[in-house]
Amino acid sequence: MNNIKTIIFDLGGVYFTPGSFLAIEKIREIYDIKNEKLLREIFSDKPNSEGNLLRKGLMTIDEFEDKLFSKLEINKKEKKHTRYIWFGSYCIHYGIEDLIKVLKKKYRLLIFSGNVRERIEYLDKKCDFLKYFDDTVFSFDYQKNKNDIEFYEELIKHIECEPSEAILIDDEKKNIKIARSLGFKGIHYYYTEKLVEDLKNYGIIVDI
Repeated sequence: MNNIKTIIFDLGGVYFTPGSFLAIEKIREIYDIKNEKLLREIFSDKPNSEGNLLRKGLMTIDEFEDKLFSKLEINKKEKKHTRYIWFGSYCIHYGIEDLIKVLKKKYRLLIFSGNVRERIEYLDKKCDFLKYFDDTVFSFDYQKNKNDIEFYEELIKHIECEPSEAILIDDEKKNIKIARSLGFKGIHYYYTEKLVEDLKNYGIIVDI
């Protein structure tokens, strides 16, 4: 029986392709970065990394870029390019927009994302995607990220139903595991066609 009332979407890796991975490769090649490990650590969401502090709203995008250029010894004249290399590396996954348009007719739709304020502004201007969602829970608004269980507890305040009546769709298994520990349903995203099949397990039949 379908008792689902709310469907929650991650952004990078679900609605959009995981653009940070592509951006890291572009930046590594463009600037001839030798220390690839350090580059990845800066962009990561590990505790105390620059990427995590940025996503939590505890570091500005300008401060992040200053750290990036200083640690990797990149000429600061190139600074204006890296932001748009990063933000521009995100593309909408095939079929996901059509799926969300159909789901919106029957379900409350939320975004739950560890993200960067300026990137959301950039992508919404480019793709006009926020209009499909009833609410958003972004890391930069709560100074919490997906490694923090308190961030999921904040999500509970927004779903307007019991956690057992909500599905979290995420491309990271560890995030789904945390959500399930709080009573949420969870779907590990691979690609949109498989997501359509996985939704059937919860009685959600979608024809796109």
